[in-house]
Amino acid sequence: MKNLLLASTALVAFTGAAAAEVAISGSGRLGMVYDNSVFNDKITIVNGSAERSADSGFRFSSRMRVAFTLTAETDAGVSFGASIRADNASAGNEGKGGSVFMSGAFGKLSMGDVDGAAESAVGNLSGVGYTGIGDLNEAIYLQQGNSDLDSNDKITEFALPAATYEYTTGPASFYFSLGNPAGIPIATTSFDTLAVTVKGAVIDSAFGIGAKYSVDNYSVGFGYETVDVSGLAYDSATCTGTPSTCTGPATEFKNTLDNWIIGGSATFGGFTAKAQYGEGSAKGIDLTQYGFSGDYTFDAFTVTAFWVNKEIKTPRDVTTAKVQPFGLGVKYDLGGGASIAAGAVDPDIKGEDYRADIGVNFSF
Repeated sequence: MKNLLLASTALVAFTGAAAAEVAISGSGRLGMVYDNSVFNDKITIVNGSAERSADSGFRFSSRMRVAFTLTAETDAGVSFGASIRADNASAGNEGKGGSVFMSGAFGKLSMGDVDGAAESAVGNLSGVGYTGIGDLNEAIYLQQGNSDLDSNDKITEFALPAATYEYTTGPASFYFSLGNPAGIPIATTSFDTLAVTVKGAVIDSAFGIGAKYSVDNYSVGFGYETVDVSGLAYDSATCTGTPSTCTGPATEFKNTLDNWIIGGSATFGGFTAKAQYGEGSAKGIDLTQYGFSGDYTFDAFTVTAFWVNKEIKTPRDVTTAKVQPFGLGVKYDLGGGASIAAGAVDPDIKGEDYRADIGVNFSF
């Protein structure tokens, strides 16, 4: 990505201090997406009454983002800096958007909206399309603010601001991450199969460890993470209405979620293969995930395919839900930071058709 240098010097409080740099970069895209959430001419008659519902079709999809990167160095050679997107400026003021760091011979310490240790070590499979088309290639990580095992049981949000420490020596890298030790309130949750409704749920602690070994065209990574949740448990049989309105005697609720994942990659000429396998568990929750992806690059073209298997059992679904999304895409590098990309995925979700997109991505 090409950066536009805004300033190469900074005001300093003493002579001999290292100069600071502030750079601006950005990205943009324009194209079209095909999905089944477009409201156009789909009108149905239900019990004699006309209703409008979603229909499949194309829609415009465009976006632009601006990012700021600040870097400097102390007299002793310790680097420090920060980065944030303009649209996350407000969250950055609370440590929930962007990140700050310090690095040196001791390693690198980052804080803010940062990846957990497991994700830093293992990463994700390759995605397809101009927009990522739902990012169905990505693994489930507990220490990730937008990752949850079940949309109705939001108990796996990372406690931001978080901190991740990284140390690299030779081909080996090690990671350690912590969620905000002050804890963070999360959505009230109903655990139907546990016969309790949880009110005032809080993440008490979240941490992870990871390691990665890379040599030549091969790499392998392993990560483990755990999250402790507590709250007030009410009997679901007597609690009416929403969890927030529960009254009566309550007991202490505690649950610990554990997750581990291993992954690797190998490159042979123009072909790169990735594979992952992981398992997670908690009281009432079981998770198994695995998948693979392949990228083949020739000339200015890159063809990508992925397949993922996710098996999840949560308190809201006593039967194991199994989805196997797969996708196929192609990208053409136009040079100068621009590329054309297109892709299609089958989310393997009941009631959803396949999704597709095509467009141009820009980086500045």
